[in-house]
Amino acid sequence: MDDGGRQLDAHLQAFERPPYDLTVGPGRESDNRQFGELLERLRWKAGISRADAAAKLGFSSEYLRLIEVGKRTPALGQVPKFLDAYGADGEIEGVQPGGERPDLIVIDPLNDEPVVVEFISRIREARRIALDGPPDEVDGQVDPGQPKRRPHDRPSAIRAVELGMVVSLLTQADDSTLRKIREILEGEIDHPGRASSR
Repeated sequence: MDDGGRQLDAHLQAFERPPYDLTVGPGRESDNRQFGELLERLRWKAGISRADAAAKLGFSSEYLRLIEVGKRTPALGQVPKFLDAYGADGEIEGVQPGGERPDLIVIDPLNDEPVVVEFISRIREARRIALDGPPDEVDGQVDPGQPKRRPHDRPSAIRAVELGMVVSLLTQADDSTLRKIREILEGEIDHPGRASSR
């Protein structure tokens, strides 16, 4: 593993919730420009011309230029292409020790520091709002005084730790156990309170 990979691993182990360095998307001109500059630095480090990078990415050179100057932003789904084409160290939507899943963590070749990036889009935000989730619970009890929690709201620190522990355990479970857990969770979501009384 190279130095960038080691630094990324160390960063992933060290923080509990991502302090986003950049939030890119509509209306985020400054962050879009900084993210474009970061992508340009990654391309330079890889020693790839804009024309060659555009060909690898399936973009026109002009579209890649617009991304690099911050006039356009790639969708999160396009980021793996950039990381692959540039041989960059990064992680997309990786679960962190505290249960957080930042959209992107990438090592900036300028200073070898990790950059945590959140991607926003009108479609993504509309989807998040449409998937309005259940309210937060404390010890299994719904607190009627709390506003309804949406999936994109940050979980409380206690909930984040619980989610992190559950995810950690799930990665070690066999297929049969995963199916049982999925059925329990689906039952709980469809009929709150009934699944846990089995």
